[in-house]
Amino acid sequence: MKLTLCELEEQLMGSSDLPSAADIQIAAVRIDSRLVKKGDVFFCIEGENFDGHNFVQQAFDAGAVAVVVSQFMPEFEGKPTIMVKDTVQALGRVAAYWRMKSNARMIAVTGSAGKTTVKEMLAHVLSGSGSVHKNFMNLNNQLGLPLSMLEATGEETYWVMELGISLPHDMSELGPIAQPDMAIVHNIGPAHLEGLGSLENVADQKSSLFKYIRPEGVALCCKDHELLWNAANKISKPVPFSSQDENAEYYSTLLHTLPDGSGRFLIKAGDETAEVILPTCGSHFAENAAAVTCAAHQLGIELTEIAERLATVELPKQRFHCHTHGKWTLIDDSYNANPLSMSRAIETAKRIADDRPLVLVLGDMLELGEEAGCAHCDLGSKIAETRPEATFYHGKHYSEVASQTNGSTLVPVKQPIEFLNGIHELGLSDAVVLFKGSRSCHMEDYFYALNNDINGENEGDKA
Repeated sequence: MKLTLCELEEQLMGSSDLPSAADIQIAAVRIDSRLVKKGDVFFCIEGENFDGHNFVQQAFDAGAVAVVVSQFMPEFEGKPTIMVKDTVQALGRVAAYWRMKSNARMIAVTGSAGKTTVKEMLAHVLSGSGSVHKNFMNLNNQLGLPLSMLEATGEETYWVMELGISLPHDMSELGPIAQPDMAIVHNIGPAHLEGLGSLENVADQKSSLFKYIRPEGVALCCKDHELLWNAANKISKPVPFSSQDENAEYYSTLLHTLPDGSGRFLIKAGDETAEVILPTCGSHFAENAAAVTCAAHQLGIELTEIAERLATVELPKQRFHCHTHGKWTLIDDSYNANPLSMSRAIETAKRIADDRPLVLVLGDMLELGEEAGCAHCDLGSKIAETRPEATFYHGKHYSEVASQTNGSTLVPVKQPIEFLNGIHELGLSDAVVLFKGSRSCHMEDYFYALNNDINGENEGDKA
């Protein structure tokens, strides 16, 4: 970021009155006082469990050139404070201004499942033809998006940013900050229904990203989700991609499953096709590959180069990350879960297992509102259909899952040691084990427990 304190003041207050503000270059924007260094601006954010206004003195002591507040703080009279109505909205305004100053091409990605993976894959492909800035992991909300944008130098060729929504107003707040040159909506599913209400609303809210595309920008949308495609076409005329329609201009499909859990995929752009090995054999991963192929090709990259870059992509940790230990394959997909991603993960794990035993270690799918009960009953039916060696389940929805498992072994667990004892009792020496659940279930703890147990460690590096 290359902004002066004068520019920041003008964006937030309409004018500048801090002495020498035009000569003060801001080093960084912070919302955590512990990270503030000399030259930074500290935004006081009010959260459920903290209030940044309580740490203004620490910020000044650390060298902040100014603080942005939404409360009258007479004790700091004479200090460089900037008063605003809402510090979160103020942070977004500064990021939007920085976006307008940058010449980078902004690609915004959203979807119900896999948006972080699409963002990471696309950023990797684009880095072969230019410099790329992206948001770290899934810092994609009203704080994470602007902070990520403000970390950019402004000299990059591309900014690839994911946008996450869970409430009806979220996209109307994130879209004007991102102002994308290209917007990608790659799927919808029953996620965040507690806030969004229905799948129809998910489609409407995700596709509303297209309202904020810059003039001459382009919308990309997966045509395989009817509700999404219909909603998107009410706003724009998106370029379609598909993992189901082989006649689509942009298309991908899984061709073969390989022994190590990777897969050989076909990717297609117009009349050209190419094959590439990707680090998973999930058929749903073809949807991600199609989205990335479509975006990169629309940005002027040849299909052969897209294939070459995809062949070296690495999946983000905790996103269906396969770990092989001898005859054991542990699949860490523990970052989050919704009905769409859960079903796809189980199907892919079953494909990887083939004739080997499959063990599922699952947690609740949260933020589903009134649909939670039915969604977990459906999960039970999915388990019954999959017929794993056993399923270990963590969470309050155990009874709903158990009601539909049709005799399949379902073991409730509250902590990793219970799971370890249970899997030891199975007497397995060779298995595929999938770990997945919503973020607050911390299913990665179960993964680390078995991973360390197999490696003969009591404690291990959780990096």
